Amino acid sequence: MTGFERLLELAQRAGQADILTVVETPADKEKSLLGTMLVIPKDEQPAGELIDAAFTRLVMEFINNTVWQQAEMIIIDYDGQYHLLWDRLVTQPRALVLGAGHISQPLVELLALVGYEVTVVDDRPDFANHSRFSKAEQVVCNSFASALDALDLAVYEAIIIVTRGHRYDLECLRTVLKRPAPYTGMIGSQRRVSGIKEMMTEEGVPEAVLKQLKAPIGLDIGAQTPQEIALSIVAEIIAVIRKGSCLPLSAKRR
Repeated sequence: MTGFERLLELAQRAGQADILTVVETPADKEKSLLGTMLVIPKDEQPAGELIDAAFTRLVMEFINNTVWQQAEMIIIDYDGQYHLLWDRLVTQPRALVLGAGHISQPLVELLALVGYEVTVVDDRPDFANHSRFSKAEQVVCNSFASALDALDLAVYEAIIIVTRGHRYDLECLRTVLKRPAPYTGMIGSQRRVSGIKEMMTEEGVPEAVLKQLKAPIGLDIGAQTPQEIALSIVAEIIAVIRKGSCLPLSAKRR
């Protein structure tokens, strides 16, 4: 698969990637290297090599230790200076909200506000409709099992389980945990969550997978209202994705 083919495939599934393109080589090097590209999908191995394995490692070290802000020219010293254009494929992140109850409404609005394309799933027509979720990209009125079978879970950065009952939580969790999103969370009390995790363990779900589940969901901000609970969930999603400390900025050493 060529670099361009890999980019197209990533774009189609809302993937993200760093893109390194050779734009200038040392005078004594082959000019055929100009325009060669390395695609590094987020959380995946590079698609091939750039120049050779050693050069690719240098590129990886550079981008792993540098904060990307915008497209820029970088220089890699490797028996001469190579000038590379470092760009990034960034697509709008997607979130899947399973359940269309009273917490889901402010949750979807907040997710949309911070840049997420949101899909909402529920099996109740009175709840799963665009009039209640005008900020959602997609509203699916179907059983959770059928909807999850039809959706490509790999495209979601966040999956939030906020159904109306224990039975539906389990139904969603059994499917979602087969391929957890970068953020996977489920609402519920400590007692309810502990019971569900015990059942999942008995069903053979590895402990490492269950540890990825954020449940009970959200940050402890003393939330009480649906709007406050939604805010605590979105804050936790951002913290997980951005690797935030969740400490007050006033308490962090500068």
